[in-house]
Amino acid sequence: MKELVHQILEVYFKKMREPNLEELSLQDESLQEKKGCCFVTLYLDWEVHGSAGNVKEIHSNIVWELISNTMQALTGDKRFTPLTLEQAEKIQYRIDTISERKIIFLDELKQVDPVKFGIIAIKIDYDKLAVILPNMSPKLLTGDDFIPVLLAKLDEKELNDKLYIFYSINTLIETNY
Repeated sequence: MKELVHQILEVYFKKMREPNLEELSLQDESLQEKKGCCFVTLYLDWEVHGSAGNVKEIHSNIVWELISNTMQALTGDKRFTPLTLEQAEKIQYRIDTISERKIIFLDELKQVDPVKFGIIAIKIDYDKLAVILPNMSPKLLTGDDFIPVLLAKLDEKELNDKLYIFYSINTLIETNY
């Protein structure tokens, strides 16, 4: 899938628009039949410069999920300024495809290894959502380290099982670095 992200970025920076399927050469045609959730994280000088993904399948297949999330990371992450053509050559990226998710309770979250697993927290009323991908930060060393990050992302003072559903996730990770 990293070759696909490379092609998506290449088309975008040449034509300044989202690529259509005909402009991409799929090495694995079966991807058009496969559903899945993925996240795309873009890096510039080893710093995050855009990220997008979803916790539930939205599109008809993983290829469209990848196209959509790559474009959203490039152009829709309002935390970052748009990339220039000069910066485009320096982009590094990471693709996380959710391979497994399991509902857990808050006390179990503290036992999750942040190097191997990530966390999804969804408020019961679906008003808030936070995702921490596996092995995303060297500051996340133990399951306890998830708590302050989730509190900040969710803008909460405390977390509990009555207000949030927690998932432990495993992802397949591909990078171009």
